Order: sequence, then C-alpha cells, then structure tokens
Amino acid sequence: MSVIRIARRYAEALADVAFAQNRIEQIEVEVGSFADMMSSNRELLDVFASPVISQNDKWRVLDAIIERTRPSQFTANLLRTLLRHYRLHHLGAVYEQFRREINDRRGLVVADVTTASPVGPAEQQMLSARLEQMTGKQVQLRFNTDQEIIGGVVTRIGSVVYDGSIRTQLQIVKQRMKAGDR
Repeated sequence: MSVIRIARRYAEALADVAFAQNRIEQIEVEVGSFADMMSSNRELLDVFASPVISQNDKWRVLDAIIERTRPSQFTANLLRTLLRHYRLHHLGAVYEQFRREINDRRGLVVADVTTASPVGPAEQQMLSARLEQMTGKQVQLRFNTDQEIIGGVVTRIGSVVYDGSIRTQLQIVKQRMKAGDR
C-alpha cells in the first residue's frame, strides 16, 4: 500500500476526532510541530524508519520526546499508534493529508501561485475571486516568485496545474514551429 493511501487513512480518522472534539487547531499545531521536528532532524527520522533499531529503543526515544514536549493526550496517542504500526516515520505525510482533509471539510482549497515578480493586493484579490469562481470553494493563496517563468502565472491546486506563463507559451510556439518545418 502506498504511503499516501496509508497517510490518508490516518488523516481521515484524525480529522474525524479533531472535528468531533472541536480541537482542530490544537491538533493541527501539535501534529505539525512533531512533523516539522521529524523532517528537520534526519537522525530522528532515521531512528523511526530503521528496521535495525529495536522497537523497544524506538519506544524509549518516543517516550522521551513526549515527556519533554508535553503534547495533548490525543497527539501522544496518535504518535504511539503510528509507532505501534511501524508508521511513525510517515508522520509528515499524515500531517499533509490531515491538512488537506480539514481544508476539504471546511470548503477551502490551497492554491500555490508562481509569478515572475511579486503580485500586488489588487491582483491577488482578482486572482482569488477567479479561482473561487472556478473551484466553487474558498481559496487560500500561497505566492512564490520565479523569474524563470518570464511572466504570467502558474497556479497549482492539488494535482491540477494552470500554466499561463510566458515561458510555456514560448515553448508551445517553438514546438509548433519545429512541427511546421517537417
């Protein structure tokens, strides 16, 4: 089974409990902190992913981390469950799927927008309104700049990419010109 499918199952269960207990923000912050800790500390991630390190040693490491950080009982139980099922090293994927799940339940989509130069507030508002109209959901924009696209906008919502960059348009013209030469 793929890591994404596994992570999605844990994330859906996590979201069910978070919504039922009305603790969405707390759980998101706590699980996100642990996911960041794991991704920023390669040695820690390797400990939980390694088949060579005994499960007892992994339990001692996790218990020490929980003792120092003092997360809620719910988050501690999630971490222990993931370790019990040999999946704690996939916490980052679980967290990402959890965020997607809660955003989906809230009717929110995240759009990654790449432009060649920073976008002003008026243009951001227009783009947000257009994307909300296209998706039928509330849109949260995350902006990046990349001078390589020359101009225009590349927007990614989930796995869908809307590429209106000048670089891509130039590549299309170039391909058409080559095809016309044959």
